[in-house]
Formats: sequence, structure tokens, C-alpha cells
Amino acid sequence: MENRGFLGGGGQGLAWLALDPTLNRMLVSKRFQTGRSMFEKALCRLEATFAAQAKVAAMTSVVPQIYQVQNFEGAVWLLLEFVEGVSLQSLKAEQKITMGDSQILFVVMDLLKTFVALERAGLVHGDVAPGNILVNAQGHIRLIDFSSSVLRGAPRPTAGAPGFQRDSGAIAEFADDQYALGCLIYWLLDANLPVTTRDQRGQRVVSRAEKPEGCTGCANLLWDSAAILTSRDEIRTGLLSSLSNSYRQQIRLLPSANRTSLAARVVGRECPIKARLSAEQLSVSKALSDQSARLDLQHIAKKMTPLFARSTSRGHGFTKTLASVCLVALCSFGVFLSTSPAPYLTLGSVRVAANTALPLGFSHDWLFERLERALNQKSISKLERHTFIAGLDCDHYTCVLSLDHRTHGRYHAHQQTFTASPQPQVWESVIIDLGRAVAAH
Repeated sequence: MENRGFLGGGGQGLAWLALDPTLNRMLVSKRFQTGRSMFEKALCRLEATFAAQAKVAAMTSVVPQIYQVQNFEGAVWLLLEFVEGVSLQSLKAEQKITMGDSQILFVVMDLLKTFVALERAGLVHGDVAPGNILVNAQGHIRLIDFSSSVLRGAPRPTAGAPGFQRDSGAIAEFADDQYALGCLIYWLLDANLPVTTRDQRGQRVVSRAEKPEGCTGCANLLWDSAAILTSRDEIRTGLLSSLSNSYRQQIRLLPSANRTSLAARVVGRECPIKARLSAEQLSVSKALSDQSARLDLQHIAKKMTPLFARSTSRGHGFTKTLASVCLVALCSFGVFLSTSPAPYLTLGSVRVAANTALPLGFSHDWLFERLERALNQKSISKLERHTFIAGLDCDHYTCVLSLDHRTHGRYHAHQQTFTASPQPQVWESVIIDLGRAVAAH
């Protein structure tokens, strides 16, 4: 396999993009750390999860296929299909558009069929969120990132995305994915996400957005199904199949061009992963070019020093003076280049959707100053040897703050997902956590 770049970490493992030169296909290589003390127990749990995911992938094309599972140096490596497309989060944030009710219907229909297959296989995805749902060039939905997936009844390895997480115990249940799907429908409808509270008796109470009056048939189905999916603590047998039949009947009344129009939003847009890798390769190439230029300058200085020395030994006054001045100027310029590195922190892409809750006075400078302060507080030595690239992506309710850096030729990516808030303390806490993650490397 040829490593094509680090994709990110989350759930239980880390992921890389790879090329299989034999079959000439791209794939994702995920590394799951199981540890030595409980290796057998963790290995059995992962193998059962992978077997369930492979079964789901055979029943529906929405889930990526698993190619191979390998054990190497105390870790489990999973090779699976690389899925191209644009996430719902990026599609909504970058283009600043709202999908029509009929297009949302197609998205939910694909996910409903997938969750029916997940239930049959006994698997809970555990992280159903807009960032893990892609739309491909044909307008079809792909559900990715099964790093948090476990069999029903097993302990949850990680928490779901903020705002899409059910307030329940530590055991994974089908109702977790069911609740997240309901939240996703509200998110697609540009409605407030459900909020879970407890009444005086300690009972779970979910507050939801109210359905507007005069909805179309598509909108009525979406609003009603979102309320049903987020209202139940335990899953009702046949609920998803019943909803899937209702969606299928409604879709039959729609023109087939609706899925085509959904695909049109994706066609012509570069895959975000490939775009990020291309940008990374460009920055690495520039850094190597700058380093090469500095080495060439030092090499020229070494070559010229003996020449100046010979001129001095011959006693030519004018040549001696001129050589000394040139040597001093050249050395000063070389020292300037070697001691004045490029800025170690760069604020890259910042995408914030309209109506996103932001702190008072929020700006690029506001975010940059706090990121820089967090890095300095962590006492990261020799920052000139690191290159940090920060990014922010907000889609009304959820924000993803990333901080990527290269250290000694290795690439590290860190992300923090949180609910958008006007409170500066929330942002400060997220930034501090990113600083700690960077300091760990």
C-alpha cells in the first residue's frame, strides 16, 4: 500500500488514505489500538463489529465495503472502501443553501434503509451526524466513519456529535441512531435541534421545534417522522420499516429529477479530502523549496569564503575591503533567512454559516489570538520547527475547530466538535483542549 496522507482521528482509531497499486484503487486504512492487557477481549469485540459492518455493506450500498482486516504490532488494521462525496455539513456550510423538502426526503430514505440493515445485523453506528453523511456525484447517500460502532448492548466507546446524541446510559442501543436521525431531519429543515431535560420526577423530557402550519405533503412527513424518532427511549419493532414504506410512497409521487438536482450540487466540486491533501503537498513543497534555497545560500557562502581569504592574503587593499563588505552582507542576509522562519501559525479556511451563535466581537483576529495564546501557554519548544494550520467550519448549530501540524516530518490532525455558543468560555475551553492535544505530540 502507498500512503497518500493522514485523514484524521476519532472514535477508536486513526485513518489514512492509501493506494492499492495492484488493483489501482484508493482505500482507507484505519488503525484501532487495542492495548496489550486486554488485547484478546478487544480483538473479539472489533472482529464482531467488522463482521456486522460487512454484513450491512452487503445489504445496502450506503455503507462502505470492508476489504481486509489485519493484526500488526498490537493493533488491528481495517482496509475499507474509500468513499468520495461531499458531506451534508460541508454542502450546507460552504454553499449556504437550504435543501428542498423533496431532496431531504431522498436523503432520509437512503438512511432509513441503512438503519433497517443495521438493526438486522445488530450494529449501532453511534455517530450519525452531518459530517459523516456524504452525497456522491449520483445524488446517493453514503454513511461513513464506523469508528464508534459497536454491537447492540455493548458499552459505547465514545460519545456522539454534540446535538445529535441521545441522553441515555452507557450501553449502545438502536434508539441512539434513531434519535440521531430525527435530529438530522430537524437540522436539514433548519429547525432547532431537540433539547433533553429532566422533569421534577427525573423523567426524560425532549423539547422539539414545532411544525409550521400549511406544510406540503413532503414537509409533513419529515416533521412527523422527526418527532417520532426523537420521542422514544426504546425502539419500537418495525418503526423504521414503517417509516421507510411511507417515504417510498411519497417519493413515487415526485419526479425523478429531484435526485438529479441533489447530485448537481456535488458534481464539479473537488473531493474535500483530495483538496486538503493537495494543499498539504503544496505547502510541504514550498517548505522544502525554502529550505533548499537557504542551503544553497549557505553553500555559496562557504565557496566564496576561501576566495575572499586568498584576496586578502595577496594584500590588494581595494579587493580586501570589497571582499570584507560583501562577506559581511552575505552572512548577515544568510543569518536573517535562517533565524526568521515563516509564521508558525496560519489561520486557514474559516467558514461560518449565517445565524451561527458566536461570541461578541468574534473575528479572524479574535480566533487567531486565542489559538496563538493556547499554543504559547503549552510551552511548545522551538515553534519555528512546527507549522500549524487552523480551520473553522460552523453550520448554524455545530462547529468543528481543527488544528493540523507537522512535526519532524510527521503529520498530525486534531479536531474538536462542539455546539455553537455565544459564550467565550466555550470557545476558550475548546481552544485549550486543542493546545493540549498538540502539546502531547
